[in-house]
Amino acid sequence: MMRHFLLALLLPGFLPAAEFFKNDSRSFVQCTQATLHLDLAKVEPASALITGKRQKGKWKLIPFETADWKGSALSIYSATNPPPVRLPLAERGWHAVYVGLATTSGGFTIGGNGIRAKLSDEPVFKRMANHLPLLPNRRAVIQECFLTVAELKGQSLEIAPLPGMAATVCYVKTVPLSEAEAKAALAPSPQRSSIATFDGHSWIWPFRPTTAAELAEEFRGFEGTDVGKWWFQVGGADLVCYPSRVGTYPGQGTEDFPSGTYAIYTKTLETLFRNGVHPLKVAREAARAQGVEFHVMLRPGGWAGSMPYEETFNSRFFHEHPEWRCIDRDGTPTFYLSYAETEVRRHLVEILREALEVQPEGVGFLFNRGLPLMLWEQAFCERFQSMHGADARGVGEDDPRLQATRAAVMTDFLQEVRTLLDETAARQGRQQRYKISLGTFAKEEDNRRWGLDLENWIRRGLVDEMATTWFAYHTSFDKSPGQVDLEYYRRISEGTKVRVYPMVIAWKTGKPKELCQKAADWLSGGAPGIAIWDPQVHKGWADGSPGSALDVLGHLGHREDLQRWAKQGMPAPLSYPLTRLDDNPFSRWFPNTGF
Repeated sequence: MMRHFLLALLLPGFLPAAEFFKNDSRSFVQCTQATLHLDLAKVEPASALITGKRQKGKWKLIPFETADWKGSALSIYSATNPPPVRLPLAERGWHAVYVGLATTSGGFTIGGNGIRAKLSDEPVFKRMANHLPLLPNRRAVIQECFLTVAELKGQSLEIAPLPGMAATVCYVKTVPLSEAEAKAALAPSPQRSSIATFDGHSWIWPFRPTTAAELAEEFRGFEGTDVGKWWFQVGGADLVCYPSRVGTYPGQGTEDFPSGTYAIYTKTLETLFRNGVHPLKVAREAARAQGVEFHVMLRPGGWAGSMPYEETFNSRFFHEHPEWRCIDRDGTPTFYLSYAETEVRRHLVEILREALEVQPEGVGFLFNRGLPLMLWEQAFCERFQSMHGADARGVGEDDPRLQATRAAVMTDFLQEVRTLLDETAARQGRQQRYKISLGTFAKEEDNRRWGLDLENWIRRGLVDEMATTWFAYHTSFDKSPGQVDLEYYRRISEGTKVRVYPMVIAWKTGKPKELCQKAADWLSGGAPGIAIWDPQVHKGWADGSPGSALDVLGHLGHREDLQRWAKQGMPAPLSYPLTRLDDNPFSRWFPNTGF
C-alpha cells in the first residue's frame, strides 16, 4: 500500500517549529509529499514470507495499526535468520529514505531489535535499530530511522536481519528533495573535529561477516558526522584481525574456546581470510571513501590472557618468549611483555611496518590497554643500574628513578617508531609525514609513573595527537573516574602543533544532557575536538534514553548545539505509538500477566 498524505495534519507529534536532528524527515521542505509504503507484503521474494504460524527462515507478515493508518509489517525473532527481501520503489528523483521500526517486547520489558537496510545499487548495508522504550501498558512504538539520501531511479530497498536481533519493520518512507537539499544532506560535516576508535573485535563477532561489504557495514552511517579521524585498533599488541606475517590472530590454532562468542570470532576471521578478505585493508578503504584520517592503533598490553582466555588471546610471540615477560619485584611473572627488552620493541616495530603497507595517516598506542609496560625484569634492572648505579629492586615503588628509567625506555620506543615512520614514508615516496597518536592517562602523575614522558615527547616531535583515556587500571581511574587534568595537558602542549582530545566512552556517557554539557565545556575550554571510544551506528544510550546515541556522539563538534541541548534536551526522533500489533489491540489490560 502506497499513500501520499499531509504529514502536518495526520502524523502525531509533528511540530514545524521544533528542532530536529540532521536528516529527520520533518526537516525537509516537501515532507508533506512523502510516500509511505505500508504494505510490506509486497516485498520479494514471496517465498521468504509467511502468515500464520512462524517458521525458521521466514519473515512473518503481521498486521499493525496506529491512530491514523494501518499496514502489514515484517516480523522476525532473534534466531529466525530469514533471507534478505527487497521492496521495489517506483519513485524517481532525489529522495530521503527511511525505515519505520517498531520496538520489540521481551514479553514484559523492552527487547533488543535491529535490521540492516540498503538500496539495491548500494554495496553496503546500514545497521539500524529502534531505541525507544515501551510506552505505558507495554505499548509498542515505531521509530523512524534514516537510511540514506539518493537519486531514485528504479532501485529496490533491501532489508536483511541483524544477527541475533528481533525486528518488526512497519514501513518504508521516501521524501522528495530538491537538488540543493540533497547536496546539503550528502555534504560532509563542516566540523569534522572528533576522533572515533574502533576495536578489532566487536565489528566481527556479533555479525559473522564473510565478505568485505559485510565488514564495511561497521562504518556506514558515520558519513556526515563530526568524526574526522578513525583510530582503528587491530586487536592487541601483536594480536591482529588480519592475515599477518608477524603477528597472531586471536584464537589462531585453537580448537576449544571458552564460549561460542570467541569461537565465532576466530572462525569468522578464518572464513574472511579464505575468501581473500583483508580486514585491515577493508577498514582503511572505508576511511578513505569517507575522507577521514585513518590511524592504526595497538593496545600495548594486549599479548595473552589467563584462563579461560589462554587460547583465545594467544600471541605466539608471547608464548615463545617467556624470558621477556614483565616480572614483579618478588619474582612473580605476569601476562605482559617488557618494553625494556629490545626484541619486544623490535617485534612491535615490525607489526607497525606491516600495517604501514595500507598507508594510513598515522599509527599509535592506546596505553590504557594496558599496564604494566615494564616491571623489575632483568632488562629493566640492567637499564636502571646503568642509569642510576643502584638496584631497582631495592628502591621504593614511587622512587622517581624508576619513573625516569621507564621514561627512557619508552622514549627509545617512540623514537624507534618515529624512525620507522620516516624511513617508510621516504621509501613509499610519501610527501605527508606519518603521525603518531597516543591514548594517554588522566593526570600527570599517572603518565609519569608509567614512563609516558609526554612533555619530552612533544618537544622531540614523537607525538602528534593525544586522547586522554582516563579509564585505565593501575592509574587514578580507580579513585576519580572521568576526572582529566586538562590544565596539565594545555601546559605541556601550549605553543606546539600537538592536539589533545578529551575522551568519552560511547557506551558509558552518562545522561545525554550531561554528555552535551561536558563536551561543550571542553570545546569552550579550547579542546580541538572530542575523542569517542568505540561508537557504533546502531547503538542507543546506555541509560535507556530515547533515540540513537550517534545522533549526539556524531555531533560533538557543534558547541552551540551541545550547549542548547544541555539545557533543553535533545531533539526527539519521529515516532508513532501503535494501537494494534498482530492480535494485540493495545489497552490498559496488557497481556502476559498470567504466567
